[in-house]
Amino acid sequence: MERGLRSYVLRRLGFAALMLVGVSMILFAIMRLAPGGPEAVLIGGEFSAEAAAQIRQRLGLDRPLALQYVTWAGAAVRGDLGRSFKTGDPVASLIADRLGPTLQLTGGALLFAVVVAVPLGVLAAVRRGTAWDTLGSAVALFGVSFPSFWLGIMLILLFSDALPWLPPSGLAEYGREGDLLSRARHAVLPTLTLGLIQMAAVMRFTRSSLLEVLRQDYVRTARAKGLADARVVWRHALRNALIPVVTVVGLSLPTLVGGAVLTETVFAWPGIGRLAVGAVFERDYPVIMGVNLIVGAVVIAANLLTDLAYTVIDPRISYQ
Repeated sequence: MERGLRSYVLRRLGFAALMLVGVSMILFAIMRLAPGGPEAVLIGGEFSAEAAAQIRQRLGLDRPLALQYVTWAGAAVRGDLGRSFKTGDPVASLIADRLGPTLQLTGGALLFAVVVAVPLGVLAAVRRGTAWDTLGSAVALFGVSFPSFWLGIMLILLFSDALPWLPPSGLAEYGREGDLLSRARHAVLPTLTLGLIQMAAVMRFTRSSLLEVLRQDYVRTARAKGLADARVVWRHALRNALIPVVTVVGLSLPTLVGGAVLTETVFAWPGIGRLAVGAVFERDYPVIMGVNLIVGAVVIAANLLTDLAYTVIDPRISYQ
């Protein structure tokens, strides 16, 4: 079993490396085909053809495209993602400074979604056709129907304006960045905004998957033996119903990252999503490429961890 798992992990790591190379090539090509070269960003305003040629030569943009990619990819492997056109700071440092808040936001939203959605999905499945099932379906419909930026604005109007209970934006009060209580209060609204949308999908899949498992023969046998319904559901049925749920959770990371871009913008949250939005408006190509490359690597790693989680949930799954 361990040998098969090790072989599988090595194969998946190889595939992940190939996927990352493919993502980097597509990203590099898109950035090179984008209108407006770096000379327009670095010089600004009107500039001569000679000045533009000097900029392109300094950045190595006058060399063949394949050589440019190899040079950029080689530097990226060493952790050098270039320097920002706007600030001149290393892109890797800019991303590292913003990665923590983004992980806090997406991790908190995912944890909230799972902790709330799984019990609600179980309750809706066990009480199928009752008011609890209807309420759960309404919550799921609400979550998938509204975009994150609208939901975030509504939460700000409710909990920061009408009921001034929570701060509307920022990571913490000025000068209290190290205060955990201040950071927690500021994280509530953006976490709810991002988590409510994910909660809807997780709850729907939990309900549908559990309903299918509850119809299986071994569940009826367990009940016929006199086991309590709670034990049958939580100990026997739910574990077998979690495979689709884990898949949804693992594949929701791109959606979380995409939602984080809008959520961070609405709440002025200093994460990589807001960094990417600013880079797009400023045409800061090195920052855009660096952020997308890191996000691609995180998504690929999440898919690998999702596959490995299957063996923990269901030991019958083998990677031989």
